[in-house]
Amino acid sequence: MRRFFDNSLAVLNPVDIVETFTGRNKRELGLPERAIIVFHTGDLRRLIHRTGAEIVDQWSGFRSIYRVPQSNVVITRSHFGGPYIAAIVEELSSFGVQEFILFGYCGAISDTLQLGDLLMANGALREDGVSYHYLDDPAEIIYSDWAGTWLLPARERGLHEGLIWSCDAIYRETASKIERYREQGMLAVEMEVASLYAVCTFKGLKGIAFLVVSDVFSGGTWKGGFHTGALKKGVRELSDFIVEKAITYP
Repeated sequence: MRRFFDNSLAVLNPVDIVETFTGRNKRELGLPERAIIVFHTGDLRRLIHRTGAEIVDQWSGFRSIYRVPQSNVVITRSHFGGPYIAAIVEELSSFGVQEFILFGYCGAISDTLQLGDLLMANGALREDGVSYHYLDDPAEIIYSDWAGTWLLPARERGLHEGLIWSCDAIYRETASKIERYREQGMLAVEMEVASLYAVCTFKGLKGIAFLVVSDVFSGGTWKGGFHTGALKKGVRELSDFIVEKAITYP
C-alpha cells in the first residue's frame, strides 16, 4: 500500500477555515473540553431535549454546535464517513475540545450481537483512508487510549466491548471479508471509528466510540433493522448511557 503519511506542515489550518466562514476570532469561538458527535438528527434532538443544550451562535453558519448548560460538553452532528469525523475533530480541537465521544451505528458480523445491542469499540481495523494520512504506522488495528477509562461504566450497562472493522466502501463489504474478520474476532463493521482514533492519536486527544447494532450480517445475508423496536430500544439505552456517563459538570 502507498504511504500517505507526511509530517510536514499542512497548508489548510482549521483555525483559519473556521474563522473565515464564521467571521469570528478564536477567542469568540472557544469551546469546552468534551464533544459528543452523533450522526442521526433524531439522536441530536433527543440529546438536546434531555440536556437542555443550546446552540452556540458563534459557530452558526458553519457547524451546528450545542452546548449543555453549566457543563464542559458540546454536542454536534456529523455526516457518515471518516473524512467528516476527521474534519470535525480537527476543527473542534483547534478551539478547545480535547475529548471526543462518538454515538454511532454498526452492522454486526459476530454471532454474539443482535439488533439493538450496544458496544464499545476498543479498537478498529483500518480499512479507511483517513487513518493512513495521520499515522506513520503500518499496523492494521488502531486502538483507543481512552477505552480503559470507560471499561467499568460500559460493563455496568452490559455493553459489548472489542474490535470493529472500519470500512469506507459500504458496498464492498464482501462475504469473504465478513467471514475472515469474524474469525479474527471483529464484532461489527462501520465507517468512522478508525478515522476517529487515528486523528485523536495524532493530535494527542481522547476518543471513544459507542455504537448501536442497526443491522446484521449472518449466514451470508444482510438483515436491516432500521425501523425495528429492537433498534429503537437500543438507541434509547445508548442515549441514557451518554447522558448519564458522558455529560459531566465542572
